[in-house]
Amino acid sequence: MLVLGLNAYTHESSACLLDNGKPVALVEEERTNREKHTWHFPKGAISEILNISKVEPCEIEGIAFFWCPWREITGNIAHVTKYFPKSINLLRGGSGSDELSFFRRMILMGRIKRKVLSIIPGIDPSIKVSFIGHHLAHAASSFLVSPFEKSAILIIDGRGESKTTFMGVGEGNRIVKLYDCPVPHSLGHLYSAITVFLGFRPFSDEFKVMGLSAYGDNRFCDSFKDIVQCLPDGKFGLDLRYFSFHTHGRNKWLSARFYKQFGLPRHSGENIEQRHCDIAYALQERVEDVALHVAKFLQKKTKMDNLVIGGGVGLNCLMNKRTVEESGFKKYFFQPIANDAGTSLGSGLYYTHVLHGFSRQHVLKDIYWGPYYQDNEIEKVLKAYEISYKISHNIAFDCAKYVAEGKTIGWFQGRMECGPRALGNRSIIADPRVGKSRDIINTQIKKREWFRPFAASVLFEYAHEYFDSGIDSPFMMLVAKVKHENRAKIPAVIHKDGTTRIQTVKKEINPLFWGLIYEFNKLTGVPVVLNTSFNENEPIVMTPEHAVECFLRTRLDVLAIGNFLILKEELIETMIDYS
Repeated sequence: MLVLGLNAYTHESSACLLDNGKPVALVEEERTNREKHTWHFPKGAISEILNISKVEPCEIEGIAFFWCPWREITGNIAHVTKYFPKSINLLRGGSGSDELSFFRRMILMGRIKRKVLSIIPGIDPSIKVSFIGHHLAHAASSFLVSPFEKSAILIIDGRGESKTTFMGVGEGNRIVKLYDCPVPHSLGHLYSAITVFLGFRPFSDEFKVMGLSAYGDNRFCDSFKDIVQCLPDGKFGLDLRYFSFHTHGRNKWLSARFYKQFGLPRHSGENIEQRHCDIAYALQERVEDVALHVAKFLQKKTKMDNLVIGGGVGLNCLMNKRTVEESGFKKYFFQPIANDAGTSLGSGLYYTHVLHGFSRQHVLKDIYWGPYYQDNEIEKVLKAYEISYKISHNIAFDCAKYVAEGKTIGWFQGRMECGPRALGNRSIIADPRVGKSRDIINTQIKKREWFRPFAASVLFEYAHEYFDSGIDSPFMMLVAKVKHENRAKIPAVIHKDGTTRIQTVKKEINPLFWGLIYEFNKLTGVPVVLNTSFNENEPIVMTPEHAVECFLRTRLDVLAIGNFLILKEELIETMIDYS
């Protein structure tokens, strides 16, 4: 059974095609329209997945959508009534994205079938759309492709319809809810509120705050214990006196009480002060504490050994590390597309396995589900840009040599990975042994904040020698402490707190990327490379055109695209300015 899963009209729109529950292709709309975290209907993404799969539209048997709009309508009526009259301001607030009002979003969601029929010629006009609850879509995306027959399920995000946190149990094809936390008590919205206070964008830059937290101290930690409180039975609650988002939406996140206690907010572009770092630290610690409180209760309640985690807050690697170390569960599965982009996968999985009873047969081991480009397609692009290139007969070895020489490489290979983190197919690669690599990439290539950390991609066989993580981390969902005896070897990937976001790379999963690191290890004795997403203040590059343009306008030294190598130093005579 071929099923089209969709997410649209909030943020991180995406489309996923599944065949009897096995993902065939998943593409995020931002990769096609180049608008980060876009809310727009995934027209481009659908076109890509149909092209990847070679499926005819008439073969699609069902459509699964990641949201139940009528549940949000009834929940919002209750919410507005509860917080009336201040809640009237919600009618003027943005909904899911800056551009969409609540009413407009509900209308668009209600017309989802009409939209699908208008952009996919040939699809059966009698096809039905199943509206899957948001947190059920997250839960399905996490549990139904996990290696577990039975597992506890924890979903933490901003909100879905009128809930914010989901605790449940999965067994076989069944997902059973134990408890879901009502809005406005949301760890995701708490994190977004402080993200705005610190001068960054909500639903976009929360990971920046996580990185900034390493530079803070604990002077505000006691205050944050009042702001978000742990309650019995794994529950938690925000002290709403500090917030305004529940009555004003994203137009006004925090109240005068918060500003009185913590000072005026930072505006984008202003200097980052120690106060800002300390607030980020307190936020991060409190989110970890509360998530751990929930996870411990879930383990006590279910008495299970296995835990799967999803939802946007599930991308918080520091939180995940503490969950592994302290929650009491023994085995874990972290959904790597834990943000809303993964709900197109989850809605399709729920439709297939829960609603239609197809047996689970696919365990998620990689997420290279995006488009792939043949060398002849890439060569046409290079010729169109009039770029001179070399053909490599061993791209892994050649690039390992360049990295060992201190060059930064734009690495464009194979099928594009899904999710927010580059996993070795659309990556920028650099030498982790040179501390200045971090500053060069931040300032001259990525053109972003100085405090932003980088991931360490390590050969799976050597991970235990360099890092303290006791479990596999193929999707960069965990941070690990770098062992003291190896810290001098890889300074460029070590954050202020001595940790790094780790990706363990296995030969059987990604042989080409594994081969690059393997060759680098042979040359240097270090089985680790610095890995960050191939982009510059934009979505990760998807097409050869995206890769070439990013390469030309930044200070990348080498572009390794398919079996072609382009060296910046050889273009200097003909290219005037890359900035």
